[in-house]
Amino acid sequence: MPEKIHNIHDKFVRESFVDPERAKAFFERFLPESVVKSIDLQTITPLKESYIQKDLQEIFADLVFEVTLKDVVGCKADIVLLFEHKSTPDKNVLIQVGHYMFSHWYRCMRKGQNLKAIIPIIYYQGQQKWFAPDLSSLFSCLSADIMRFIPSIEHIFISIQSIPDESIREIRHGLMASAIMAQKNGVNPMKFAQDLIRIFELFPENVKDRNFMELIFVYVAYVSDVSNDEFLKAIDFVPPKIKSDLMTTYSRIKEEGKIEGKIEGKIEGKIEGKIEGKIEGKIEGKTEVILNGFESGLDIKLLANITNMPEHQVIAILKKHKKIN
Repeated sequence: MPEKIHNIHDKFVRESFVDPERAKAFFERFLPESVVKSIDLQTITPLKESYIQKDLQEIFADLVFEVTLKDVVGCKADIVLLFEHKSTPDKNVLIQVGHYMFSHWYRCMRKGQNLKAIIPIIYYQGQQKWFAPDLSSLFSCLSADIMRFIPSIEHIFISIQSIPDESIREIRHGLMASAIMAQKNGVNPMKFAQDLIRIFELFPENVKDRNFMELIFVYVAYVSDVSNDEFLKAIDFVPPKIKSDLMTTYSRIKEEGKIEGKIEGKIEGKIEGKIEGKIEGKIEGKTEVILNGFESGLDIKLLANITNMPEHQVIAILKKHKKIN
């Protein structure tokens, strides 16, 4: 899968989950029942920080949510959504997950922070069938006496392609259901208008977040490989109250029967601009990168390269926050 397409998928998934109500609707439907009973989803809060270490950034993208545990007063846990970047299964994914978890706990230990439980969710978007990985499968030649030293890394595995359409329709948040359906059908170019109808018919009659609805529409148009006529037929299944808005959007982005170029620019503008553009160039974001990177052992020269800042500015930020004298 081309890198640009990969980035579009990753950024659209991230935008789908940044809203707490959409995330809550997904988690209550697809997390194991035992986990749902143990956490208070009403307290779910997206965290701005990333748990991904620099050496894993090409493998994972993450979203971190903090939730309160029901049975332990004052105790919290983090639900970490890990997006598997590869288009094919990876037998070593749990080694990467383990590295991810222990690196974060080690960083907390160095900072003197309390440790929180991490519930890792591997959110797999690839087309090829893949089942929940097991770390012990990498050591199948070992005897039982030695195998007991191999740790078990518990995780939740969600393969979007394996979720039945009916289960997606049962997500109580209409726009989130539409977004998940779009992700499921968006791994390969969609060939039939029926695929579009499955997505558009989930749009709720009364939409509060028109921007996200439009983003779903643009994403679907970007990953679709259908004719204009088929696309317009599918729009007929959109609720009448919002159909005119989408027709206006479609008219704005199509050109001479070819929508790919316009949509590519639009979706990168809406997604990349919304997710990345707001943080790039802001000194607050760079400060966080510098402080976290310094705590993780990165030197000043490397931090300057990462943030595209002069070394003296990096030093000034570290001094300001009393990381160096």
